[in-house]
Amino acid sequence: MKKAGLDNVRIHDLRHSFASCGAGAGLSLPMLGKMLGHTQAQTTARYTHLAADPVKRAVDTVTPDIDPAMNASRVEVLGANGTKR
Repeated sequence: MKKAGLDNVRIHDLRHSFASCGAGAGLSLPMLGKMLGHTQAQTTARYTHLAADPVKRAVDTVTPDIDPAMNASRVEVLGANGTKR
């Protein structure tokens, strides 16, 4: 670690960073878990820390669909058989 100039970094820190970067790039938790050698999805979830930027991109992906529905002046609600309620 000292030779690489990483005096304050542990292998454990690098594994967390690896998982977080993978999650930010869109890799699934099961895939990341396999890559890290985890047998429990909960362990991988604890390793993965999403940065604000991937979270913002996710919100920006959903917003165009939700915004028009929330701002509509009249929303039609249909029952299970297709009739208006």
